Amino acid sequence: MEEFTSSSKRMLRLLAALDDVALSPLPVLIRGERGSGREYIARVIHEKRGAGASFVPVKCLDAGGDFLSALDVGDGGHASTLFLDGLQALAPDAQDALHEFLSGHGGAKIHAGVKIVASASASLDDAVSRGEFRRDLLVRLDLISVTCPPLRERAEDIVPLAGFFLSGFAREMNRDVRGFSPAAIKKLEAYHWPGNIRELKNVMERAVLLCRRRRLEEEDLVLSVGRPSSDHKAVPAGLGLKEASNLFKKSYIEDTIAASAGNKAEAARRLGLERTYLFALIRDLGVDC
Repeated sequence: MEEFTSSSKRMLRLLAALDDVALSPLPVLIRGERGSGREYIARVIHEKRGAGASFVPVKCLDAGGDFLSALDVGDGGHASTLFLDGLQALAPDAQDALHEFLSGHGGAKIHAGVKIVASASASLDDAVSRGEFRRDLLVRLDLISVTCPPLRERAEDIVPLAGFFLSGFAREMNRDVRGFSPAAIKKLEAYHWPGNIRELKNVMERAVLLCRRRRLEEEDLVLSVGRPSSDHKAVPAGLGLKEASNLFKKSYIEDTIAASAGNKAEAARRLGLERTYLFALIRDLGVDC
């Protein structure tokens, strides 16, 4: 697993706490925004449990009729980790299957030594309130809660993380790119990274791929997903009500899609809209996404 040492006090406290989390047999729920590093935290927990174990990731969004077979992992002699990624996207029938699994019923069973680690966005509690996610299932999984902070709340990690990704992609692509100009650093630090670490990684991959210099300049950093929080445009005076309303809708939808790391289904959920209606608004308003 790629290693990165954080400079953020909040992140360092979290990583230090994972020693005790890994030793506990109780399920763990990792909360955090998309792209904030939830799977990284899950893998850290897994690796702290010792060698010889298997890490079994299950994408909850893709969970179908074979969900129970995916849960039937490990045996009595191995400390396997079952990672349920994106719990808020789990379909109702899969929720039922998981609840049966955790209750010791159904076709699959929890083998000795298997640790359950799940991840979820902050919207999971809202889903419970709306009746879209089983409260009793959340109670079973949320015995140990870990929160992965978004990148904007650990700003001291932005440039070191960018350098970490730069070095990795430079090696991978055989490019002689070794650092950032002062203007590039300023641009990285000024951006609020709605897509979190995943967005930063994508930006760095593109920058290294296209750069033809020894260091990255400001213009190499294309921040195409979202915009800085200080860049909200006020609705100009003198517009008609409908035009002003449409301009506000367009800006608000763009910001919500950015905050959802470009995931339009998630943006529709945050906006309280059907996906088909959101797509129609994107088309009709000329939303930049």
